[in-house]
Amino acid sequence: MSASALTLIDRLGQTDFGKGPVIVHASETWFRALREGRFAFFNKLAAKARIEGHGAFLIRAERKAAQRLFEKPYLHIVIGPITPQGPHILHAHPHYIWGFWMLDPSGVHGRAAQADRVFDPDVIDHRAARYFFNGVTGHMRRENVSKLPQPARAQIDGAYATIFAQDIEHFKQPLHYVPMAEVITRTAQAAQGRRVYLKLHPAGDAARNATLSEVARGCGVTVSAASVHDLIAVSDRIVTQTSAVGFEALMHKKPVILCGRTEYHHAAWVVEEGVDLPRALEAAPVALASFPYEDYFYWALAVHGFEPAKEEFADRVWELCKAHMPGQP
Repeated sequence: MSASALTLIDRLGQTDFGKGPVIVHASETWFRALREGRFAFFNKLAAKARIEGHGAFLIRAERKAAQRLFEKPYLHIVIGPITPQGPHILHAHPHYIWGFWMLDPSGVHGRAAQADRVFDPDVIDHRAARYFFNGVTGHMRRENVSKLPQPARAQIDGAYATIFAQDIEHFKQPLHYVPMAEVITRTAQAAQGRRVYLKLHPAGDAARNATLSEVARGCGVTVSAASVHDLIAVSDRIVTQTSAVGFEALMHKKPVILCGRTEYHHAAWVVEEGVDLPRALEAAPVALASFPYEDYFYWALAVHGFEPAKEEFADRVWELCKAHMPGQP
C-alpha cells in the first residue's frame, strides 16, 4: 500500500471531508509511521473506507485542530497515549502478539472493553482454536519471537517463578495494583529459597531498573536477561503487573499471576493487594491447571482481535467501524 492510504489533514478549512469520514488521530511517533504508510492495519482500513464511500484522514493528535475535530460527528480512531472517550471513538493498538491488532471502543490493554467481556469456552470452536493456537504459538516459540528482540536461546535452570517488571507506576491513571518492589519481595518470601528470576523491562527507566535490581539482590532474586521464552519455559509460574509477556506466557500454558488491571485477566489469577500475593503464588498453578488456553488465545486474538494479513480483515474491521459511526443505532 502507498503512503497516501490516509489523507493527511493540513488545514481544516481546506479539507473536504465528504460524508461520514474516518479521522485517525495519531500521536508522537505513531503519526510519522502512519504518514509513511508503515502499517497494513490502517492502509487496508483506509482502502475499505473509500470503497464504502467514506474518506479516511490522518491528523497529528497533539494539534489543536485535532481536538476541535472531536467535536464533529465523525468516526474517530486514536492511536498513541491519548485516551478520549465517546460513542464515536475507537482505540487502536498493536496486540501483544505480532501481526494482530486491537480496535476497542473503551481503550487498549487494561482500559479496553475486552476486560469486561465474559469468556465462555463452551461457545468456542475447539478444533479451530487448537489449529490457531498451534500455528501462532509454534512459530513464536520456535523462532524466539516476542514484542521486543530477544537474546539467543540458552539453557537456564528451572525456577519457582519469573517476575517480569515494567515501568508503569508513574501513569496518571494507574493500571498496577501492587508496586513492583513489593511484588519482588513477596514472591521471594513465598519461594522460601527456591530460585526466582526477575527480568527488567529493556525500555524501562535506568534509575528505576537499578532500584529494582537492588531490591532483587537484597532478597535473593536473580536478575536475568535471558529470552522471555526461556524464562517462561523453565518457570513454574509467571508474575507481572500488566506485561505483554504475561499474555505470551499463555502460549506456554503457564499459570500467570497479575498484579494490575489487564484485559486478559480471564486467563490469570489477579492480585489487588500485596498481602494476597503469597496465596496466589501457591493457588494459581492448581486453579489454572485445566484452563482452556487454546480456546482463550483464539477468543482473544482471532475473535476479538484483528489480523491485517487475513482476507476477511477489511470486512471485519469495517463492521466495527460502521457500528460506531454517527447515526448508527
